[in-house]
Amino acid sequence: MRLKKWYAIQTYAGSELKVKEDLNDRIRKREWDRAVERFTLEGEETFFLVPVEEVITSRSRRGANSEYRIPYDYDLVSKANERIQRGDVIARKPPRHIDDKAKVTDVESMQRVIVEMTNRNEEVYLIPADKRIRRDIRVGEKIRNGVPLTSDSDEKYVVVNRGTIVSRDKVRRVTFEYEDGKEKKRIIPEKYLSRVRKGLNLEAGDLIETEDQINSRASGLLKVKEYKDKRIVTIQRIEKRRLFPGYVFGRMGLEEEQMMELIDGIKGAVRYVGSRYKPMPIEGPEMKLIKRKAGLLAIPSVAAAAAGETLDEHKEPRIEIDFTVGEVVEIVDGPFADFTGSIKEIDKEAEELTVMVKIFGRETPVRLGFEGIEKL
Repeated sequence: MRLKKWYAIQTYAGSELKVKEDLNDRIRKREWDRAVERFTLEGEETFFLVPVEEVITSRSRRGANSEYRIPYDYDLVSKANERIQRGDVIARKPPRHIDDKAKVTDVESMQRVIVEMTNRNEEVYLIPADKRIRRDIRVGEKIRNGVPLTSDSDEKYVVVNRGTIVSRDKVRRVTFEYEDGKEKKRIIPEKYLSRVRKGLNLEAGDLIETEDQINSRASGLLKVKEYKDKRIVTIQRIEKRRLFPGYVFGRMGLEEEQMMELIDGIKGAVRYVGSRYKPMPIEGPEMKLIKRKAGLLAIPSVAAAAAGETLDEHKEPRIEIDFTVGEVVEIVDGPFADFTGSIKEIDKEAEELTVMVKIFGRETPVRLGFEGIEKL
């Protein structure tokens, strides 16, 4: 067995992971594992490395699977800036109980439509159940001010401010009368309403609203923003990107004939880097770079050294955006929604950027989060 050295195997782009697994299998079948360095990364044992980095891009930030409206009567279960897996609980609404003896004096069937305005505040419209809501009033649809919500165009139910429909559900408006004569009305979604009916006498602690929870439809990094009427939770998808496309790396002490046999016939593997006919080891700064990118070697940092920090195996994914300074974009969030402007500066650490918007002939800087703009 020779002294182990680092080698790079060139592959077809996109074949790196398949080649890596085929090489691992061949090492085990030929029982060459003593001559090849073994690594443990993220709980997985491997003889070969395909260094990747985790990034969050601007295209990972929007979409039906990534944003959740969380009312304030829900408790956040998952924490901001932590990773979450698909199916994990984001928020939970605890069951509600009557706080004192009361009688149910009225139960009204209603339809509720919630419109989110461009400043992220909300307007709630309660429509009697016997009214028919228009078919085009759907969650996710933008709506203009002055648009009627019912098929008969009843002026009582007309949208006051333009925005986006964020919720449409059936609710009951329940009136409770307490022993002291006071009344309290509560809006309860039908699907969470306990067995409450008109004329029912309730004791303190009786259940009136069942538990609910909101589960994640995606995996990624959880971000939370607070607004007047609710929280907005965004799941930023974490993409794994190959740092050296077309290469697989290994530290081997195999004989030259064995090394050529190792890649012979493996689909996607082309040759060793350095020579087409003879494996040539790679050393020096290039190999240090590869080991740092693979998480095997600490990345030098004057600030980190001064603070006594060590290599963090669970470092946060890098933020990457598809926008550039000078690019013209559309604003989709806040009071400047639907305006266009050019990007003046990008602050990756704060995950914000400045867009210059022309108002009354003058340019005004607008500070926004990455999710607040879209490409034209």
